Amino acid sequence: MNGPRPSIRAFLCDLPSLKTDTKVRFLGCVRQYLISTGHLILEHNHSWQKEGPRSVSVDVNAVLQDLSSEELRVGAWVNVIGYVRDSTSPALSFSSSQLSSSQRDEEEEAASASARVAPRPVHVDAVMVFSAGAIALGEYERILRNAQDVERRMRVLG
Repeated sequence: MNGPRPSIRAFLCDLPSLKTDTKVRFLGCVRQYLISTGHLILEHNHSWQKEGPRSVSVDVNAVLQDLSSEELRVGAWVNVIGYVRDSTSPALSFSSSQLSSSQRDEEEEAASASARVAPRPVHVDAVMVFSAGAIALGEYERILRNAQDVERRMRVLG
């Protein structure tokens, strides 16, 4: 395969159950920007989510020069493409009791059937952060959940 590997579409709550170094794309709302560390704290609370982290730390140091004040503003919805990394700092991690299992999309399944791991504390190293604009959040969640359901059924049948 030539070029960079594709990102896996995921919900923020799915990130801890993905393998370290998995390239992901997810949506989050800026809760806080930590200037001293260059980390965005993003959240995405789903109405259907019973467990799993409700926020994640995203290291934006590598893309800081490309970010506008709008993308760092508390309450802004942003898309993140980056790599899942293990976290050891309590400030960047979540207890395993807060984590849920992953629902992965087709690219992840094709890339590696073993990409799932036991949930653990993670953060994301961003390679791209961009505004989600005026997103219809309910519609986004419905479409992503439906795509994950179809892919899960395809794996069962395949």
